[in-house]
Parts: sequence; structure tokens; C-alpha cells
Amino acid sequence: MTRDTETRRPGRPPGPPRDPGLRRAEILDAAERVIATSGPRMSIAQVAAEAGYARTAVYAVFPDLPTLIDALAQRHMNAIIAAADELLAEPLPARLLLRSVVSLMCDFVDGNPNLHHVLMQRLESDDAEHRPFFTHVSDWATSVFDTILRRLDADPASARIWATATVGAILMSAEAWIQQPTRSRTEFVDQLAAFLWPTVESIGGNRLTGPLIGAQPPVPQRAAPG
Repeated sequence: MTRDTETRRPGRPPGPPRDPGLRRAEILDAAERVIATSGPRMSIAQVAAEAGYARTAVYAVFPDLPTLIDALAQRHMNAIIAAADELLAEPLPARLLLRSVVSLMCDFVDGNPNLHHVLMQRLESDDAEHRPFFTHVSDWATSVFDTILRRLDADPASARIWATATVGAILMSAEAWIQQPTRSRTEFVDQLAAFLWPTVESIGGNRLTGPLIGAQPPVPQRAAPG
């Protein structure tokens, strides 16, 4: 029996409506389970069966499969950004912070290979709104690089280019490593971080320490002449 409240028998007293947020979360959870076990090819019917809802109940929340996939992208984008913000709040050298973020994003790809493939398939669209995972993570990375460039007195106009290049390199390289893991995961993360670091180093990144989000540390004041 499904949990679709629209299938009650005639004359049955209506119960309290199911919380829309809970229904949405249950459908997204079910979609992730379907993707994890069945691969990137899924249907609304599969998701509905896994969630225990009628298809009409799923369509009431997500009118089509692309909308459902975009909601999954939003969910994981928010989780990754929240975790990355915690890492970048640490008072550590920028090079170590970069490696931590690289490792975090690789963890996501490594732990969710089918889901990552589904989310990145949306890159095939010419409409930027149809690639929310990549676009919004890049938006976040742009704000981080903007902070880095400004703190090092460099031109912040490069922030978007650096962000999209960095996010794309991490996600696609992690996917390639999963398909052909020719080295250990630690070696892979080390080498990818080492590949990305010289761009930041070229503008004085060795002088930069966290936190790289939130309130910036005060600029040290020169001692007044005696």
C-alpha cells in the first residue's frame, strides 16, 4: 500500500495532511537509493515505488525528472558548501585549506559515483539553469577566490575563471580516478592539490592563512615611528 493520501476509500475520514517538507525529503531519499543501486538511469515510477508513494504524489512535488535531479543537486551542493565553509574557517595555511577542500569534494564523488554521474549529466544542457550543481558550487568557489585575491591585493576579476576551472578539475578528475584508480586516494588528492596550488601561489598564496570565509583577520598595523 502506498502512502498517497489521494487513494483513501470513499467515506473514510480524512487524516492530517502529510507534511510537504517530509514528503519532499522522503522522495529525494528514495531517488538517491534508486540511483545508488540501479545506476544513473531511473524513472519517476521507480522513485515512487521506492518511496512508497503513488506516482501522482511524486509528480505533485516534482513535475518531471529534471526537476527532481535539480533538487538532488541543490541538496548535495548545500551539504558540500556547508562542510567546505567549516574547513575554510580553520586558521591554517592556504595550501592546506585547498587540499582539505579537494579531499572533501573527492569524498563526495568517491562515495556517490552514480549520483555524481547523474548530476554532471545535466551539464549537457546549454541552459546554465540546468546545471545547478556545477554552477552553484562554482558560485561559492568564486566568492572564496574573490576573498583570496583581495586579501593578496590581486585583481578579483579572475575569481570566476579560477573558480570554474578549479571546481571542474576536481569533479572531473575525481570521476576519472574512480574509473581508473592507478594510485592511492591519498596520492591522488595530493597530486591534484599540487596541480591546483601554483595559481594561488603565483599571487603570494604562501603568505595567506585562514580563515578564508566570514570576517577577515585584521591587517597588522605598522608600529608608529618612535
